[in-house]
Amino acid sequence: MKRDQDLSSRDGRALSVTVTDIAMPGDAGVAKAGDLVVFVPGTIPGDRVAIRIVKREKRYGHGEVVAIEKPSLFRVEPACPHFGACGGCTIQSMDYARQLEMKASHLKESLKRIGRLDVAEDRFEEITPSPQAYFYRSKIELAFGYKGNEVIAGMRGGTTTGGPVRSAVLPVPGCKIFSDGLQRILEVVEDHIHGEGLFPYNEQAKKGTLRHLVLREAKATGHIMVIVETKGAEDHGMGELYRRLTEKTPRISSLWRAINDRPGSYIDYSRLSHEGGERYLDESLAGLTLRIYPASFFQPNPAGAALIYERVGRIAAELKAGNVLGLYCGMAPMELVLSRYSQNVIGIDSSRANIENARENALLNGINNCSFLAGRVEDIVTDRSLRKPELVVTDPPRSGISPRGIDLITSLAPKTLIYVSCNPATLARDLGRLAAAGYAVELVAPFDLFPHTSHLETLTVLTKRR
Repeated sequence: MKRDQDLSSRDGRALSVTVTDIAMPGDAGVAKAGDLVVFVPGTIPGDRVAIRIVKREKRYGHGEVVAIEKPSLFRVEPACPHFGACGGCTIQSMDYARQLEMKASHLKESLKRIGRLDVAEDRFEEITPSPQAYFYRSKIELAFGYKGNEVIAGMRGGTTTGGPVRSAVLPVPGCKIFSDGLQRILEVVEDHIHGEGLFPYNEQAKKGTLRHLVLREAKATGHIMVIVETKGAEDHGMGELYRRLTEKTPRISSLWRAINDRPGSYIDYSRLSHEGGERYLDESLAGLTLRIYPASFFQPNPAGAALIYERVGRIAAELKAGNVLGLYCGMAPMELVLSRYSQNVIGIDSSRANIENARENALLNGINNCSFLAGRVEDIVTDRSLRKPELVVTDPPRSGISPRGIDLITSLAPKTLIYVSCNPATLARDLGRLAAAGYAVELVAPFDLFPHTSHLETLTVLTKRR
């Protein structure tokens, strides 16, 4: 067996390497073979593995495991029978406590390397684990495909180079992340589509009907919403499907169809047809009732999200801020929590559907000191009629806040800024810009909302320097 420093392997022979890190995002193990960085899916730090390089770029390569020569001390037996073949839960073979340590370490490294920030150690809180390590997700998106000649709904598979195989769909009985009722639902749906003679949509051939199956669950009640995405508006017996679903699975409370004739593999909720049951789910968390529709953006780990919202509320209670501005508010769970501790809260989101959802949620909870505006943050924050906020709370998408958005936020000069992020890299970049504009990092609190993946949520509190 060749040693790490001998990198040739151009003849396809195996190399022996030690995995030293995990790529986040990406979840592949990271090893060095000579001067080449190699990404090896299915490995974790501490593994000594024999690999074969299957793809080579100028500065890095992708490897596949030939054999695990010496397993890491942190390697555990995955709970899910589909681990490795399925494209989800890619670091489930790592001890959960070690997963938390790795995420916290990557966050600190990102702030230092990308944001060029020297945040004192006492500003970091210990990472908060997910209340549940399994069955925590309230939403799962499945694709339609084939198992042999049989049409199935399942998860996308993974490849040895870490990318998804867009045509491969894996049946996932016993999946550990969504709900224990998943398999019964899949059996009913698959039996129905077989009876209707429906086939998965093929993007290249532009043929077929079935695109995606989306399931949403209100964890507080166990009620489940089913959304079948199809090409074309034909009925395909959806009323009968709803009857069979509710007969076999009493927890089913709603059936929708999303009609998507557009190219691409993204789920499109712009054309919806209500096929049976309630039009929404009601979820309870952080003392709120939140109404969820098919297209609602809502944290997929409600129990974990509640911990963030409650922490934001405790911070606001200490600040006693009169006016609060919430940016990228979505359906406004955080803004509704903040309404308990503030005189006036304004939420802004670019999606009109989100704003309508936010207004409904305020009404549902009897909250009358929140108002919501639809539009781009960069456009609305320039409105001089907005009350000057003492506190700004921002929860942007993975891409973070635009440079103009940062400039507008700092022009408001709030005493305190709370930044909730789902991407350590863009958080680090934005914190660097905010620091340059006169804000200091007071608190960094990471939360693990997606166990067994590299995903990390972070709550950061900044204050304006005097």
